[in-house]
Amino acid sequence: MGYFVGLTAALAGNVVIGTGQCMQKSALNSLQRGGKASPRYKSPLWVLGLALNYAGEIFGNSLALSYLSAAVVAPLGIVSVIVNLLLAERFLGERVTPNQRFGFSVIMAGVGCILLVAPRKAAASSAAEFVEAVASSGILTLFMAMFFVQALLILLIRSGRQSLLLYVVVASMFGSMNVMASKLLTMFMRLRLTANATAAPLPNPADIVFYGAKAASSSSGLSGAQVVAGVVMGLSIAGQESFRQQALGRYPVMEFQPVFFATFNVIATLSGLLLFRELDGWLHGAVFFGAFALGIGLIAYGSRFLPRARAVGLPSHIRLHKDNLHLDEYKMQ
Repeated sequence: MGYFVGLTAALAGNVVIGTGQCMQKSALNSLQRGGKASPRYKSPLWVLGLALNYAGEIFGNSLALSYLSAAVVAPLGIVSVIVNLLLAERFLGERVTPNQRFGFSVIMAGVGCILLVAPRKAAASSAAEFVEAVASSGILTLFMAMFFVQALLILLIRSGRQSLLLYVVVASMFGSMNVMASKLLTMFMRLRLTANATAAPLPNPADIVFYGAKAASSSSGLSGAQVVAGVVMGLSIAGQESFRQQALGRYPVMEFQPVFFATFNVIATLSGLLLFRELDGWLHGAVFFGAFALGIGLIAYGSRFLPRARAVGLPSHIRLHKDNLHLDEYKMQ
């Protein structure tokens, strides 16, 4: 039951996100047509679209992570892209090309491959399981290792060794950290809300990670560990968006998006599987990784058909100029 609740939340959340993105696109188109120089955040439609994006993430994907593995939730993010394109065709007059329809089909086949073999058990279904899962997850070690690798990669970027892969890996690692933190937080909130009134209070996951299960159970109020966890989560969100925007400013979307989507899914999925031990033995692991690799390959391949072809400028010597058309001669005839 929890699997289908999480799946429904992820699908609904990404539909809302795709709708919000289309609304933001509509607002920007209106500003461009009107020749207005006002900032986008002054457009009520753009702000509403932004609010829908956050609502889809919080009440859709974050809720889904409390029930599902990141191996299921992360690939479903492509649904928002498809919804955005379909709504743009219906309401903004944009045409979905045959290539894009083919891309949709390939992407859905890739998502289907992953969903067929993805782990279906929740990381924890009770308070005791949650405390044990968090205490034995090793998330602090993983985050420290990620920060060390990110620091090295950022130094390489700042030293001038810039490449698409460097930006993608840094943004994907920040995004994966946010996914893991969101999973712990939403699991904690779901279990706490559904706990029996007479049960002992469920300790905060940040306290479990920093102080251990026993010490965390006796702590109350806002702790230093919770503040640090909040700062880390905020930095991971800001870091992902910062390096994502830097990459988009240097590389075409049609080059960046497939590579980022595939890299982010691989890192987020591997992080979740390592932290929460979601696979049922070696056989399930072999089948899952085989199907996951195939699914990500199909999604990345299909994503290449979604961006629209860019306009090609003609060389100056074959451009049509009004003065060269000799319209007066045709009028006289």
